[in-house]
Amino acid sequence: MGVLVPLWLKIQDKRQFYTMVVVSKSEDAADRLLADLQQQLAYNELYIHDFGTQMKSGNWSEGEFLTTDDCYFVSLGRGQSPRGLKNNSHRPDYIVIDDIDDDAMCRNPQRVSEAAEWVLSALFGTMEAGRGRFIMVGNLINKTSVLAKVMERPGVFHTQVNILDTEGQPTWKENYKLSEIREMRSMMGERNFEKEYMNNPLVEGAIFEQRHIKYAPALPLRQYRKLVCYTDPSFKSSATADYKATVLAGLTADGHYHILKVYAAQTSVSAMIEWHYDLIKWIAGRAPVQFYMESNFMQDLILDEFRKAGDLAGLHIPILGDPRKKPDKFARIETLQPLFERGLISISDTERTTSRYLRLSRANRKW
Repeated sequence: MGVLVPLWLKIQDKRQFYTMVVVSKSEDAADRLLADLQQQLAYNELYIHDFGTQMKSGNWSEGEFLTTDDCYFVSLGRGQSPRGLKNNSHRPDYIVIDDIDDDAMCRNPQRVSEAAEWVLSALFGTMEAGRGRFIMVGNLINKTSVLAKVMERPGVFHTQVNILDTEGQPTWKENYKLSEIREMRSMMGERNFEKEYMNNPLVEGAIFEQRHIKYAPALPLRQYRKLVCYTDPSFKSSATADYKATVLAGLTADGHYHILKVYAAQTSVSAMIEWHYDLIKWIAGRAPVQFYMESNFMQDLILDEFRKAGDLAGLHIPILGDPRKKPDKFARIETLQPLFERGLISISDTERTTSRYLRLSRANRKW
């Protein structure tokens, strides 16, 4: 939108634009974006060979220049006044806003509102009655960002491209390998990956409110209709990797969900496996439990570690991989919010102050 499209529009038989404005979060950022287009117009030998010299002598400065066909190009930082901007009698008719949002601003709703107001009033208003092309590109890094606010306006066409398609494959397969994306995802952590590459920002603490988190005494295990222990393993055990988590949940006779035990840490696979033996010890045969683990590309390796631990302990955890095709992870998490709000999910009151990170001794591994 900032380079290829204007290069294409410039060579059409019928004039497509006279004044292009490139906007970003700062003047320096906008200058750098405009410089990409400026470089092509000045030095792309094939383009110049086919369509003539583009550089107009005496006016080719940083952040503002004029081409030989009197197309005017200018860059603006967020909030800078565009009022009165024109090329002779031609007001801006091609505006590209590129990455206007940043994390610091998105944490301040007042600043976001002011920036969105500037985009929709001063910037959009500088066009001649809205004539021309008005384009905004960027990652949806926050659900209350400037991009999000503009998307909500009537008449706006919105398209979204994530790094992974609905089948979990690279959208741009010619450029990205799935193995590269998986490695990057494990390095960034799930929440950061969703925000930066899947246009799915989730602000910590914004979905689940503290007042909806309920604690209650657990029932005797045999009174639950079903008991499920589910494990979500992360890819690595580094301090920046996702948390591994193992949760035991029970379904009551009246359809409520009780979270009975929770283990979560940025830890090793062996420590995660030991959580299951601690849980088996706590259950002590009082009721049957189904064990599942979220499937990922490391599933076979992790299940092999469970087998080795079972051989060592003399007791195997009857855990199965969960290969079901499921919707987006964060979408699934958000669907739990109404259940918390209606009091249908409660946490065992014994877990209220628990900080559980277990490294069982070798003596305790033998059953």
